[in-house]
Amino acid sequence: MQKVDNRENMKKYKCLILFLFIGKFSFSQTIINAERLIDGADSTIYAISASYNGTRGNSTTDQLDISPAFILLKKKNDYKLFGGYSVLSGSGKGILNSGFVHFRHNYKISGRIKTFEFYQLQFNDVLLLNKREIFGAGLRFSMIHKDSLDLDFELGLMKENEVLNKTALLPDEDYLVKNYRITFVNSFKWIINKYVKLNNVIYYQPNVSNFPDYRILNDISLTTSLTGRIQLLTALTLRYDNKPPGTLQNLDSALSVGLNIKFNLKNGKIY
Repeated sequence: MQKVDNRENMKKYKCLILFLFIGKFSFSQTIINAERLIDGADSTIYAISASYNGTRGNSTTDQLDISPAFILLKKKNDYKLFGGYSVLSGSGKGILNSGFVHFRHNYKISGRIKTFEFYQLQFNDVLLLNKREIFGAGLRFSMIHKDSLDLDFELGLMKENEVLNKTALLPDEDYLVKNYRITFVNSFKWIINKYVKLNNVIYYQPNVSNFPDYRILNDISLTTSLTGRIQLLTALTLRYDNKPPGTLQNLDSALSVGLNIKFNLKNGKIY
């Protein structure tokens, strides 16, 4: 009877995640930090973060953020599919609209080396991105791997196709942009105790044909387990673009506090 109940529960969770993804595939500039969700191996993880904020009276605003994820960890292969959607409106008019979807695969070559391949699609009104599509691949190296501490590096190449908002660009800028970029990633994870985990991910992405055109992305997060399935997540994200389009500023920052709801399926049981 317990196994039947578990199967029925998983059907409900799968339907929930599927509904959120079908709702609207999209992409924001948010750093892709799947390390927040991963603990253990040979498991299936369903997770979702969601928040809503609305005001009425002297001001009328609505803000909705949704970030679902699906992760499958196997002995040799890891699969990660996750995304997010954020919309902010004021007095019935759109102010911010952004979202993303990201698929990533890792293949374990040895105890220290994995491949990575990914595809990502995004849009972001604030960053003048009507569409950004990226394909990338490379190698991931495990430098330190202990019970409470992990330090990894990734080195690879990615192809980037962008469609920018031409009405917001400078006269000499092209709204169709195609680049090859090197992607260098430093990933650090520290399990402080059984309740608290610290993650930090740094991305450096120079243009292969023009190294002064580079991006630096940093995401640091503190995850606190409130229960076995609910986590309090506090994250600070910094993004620096040395050559942003139009009149955009070089540096963006975002501070977020919210809840992660996570379901971990292993050997037919939910954890």
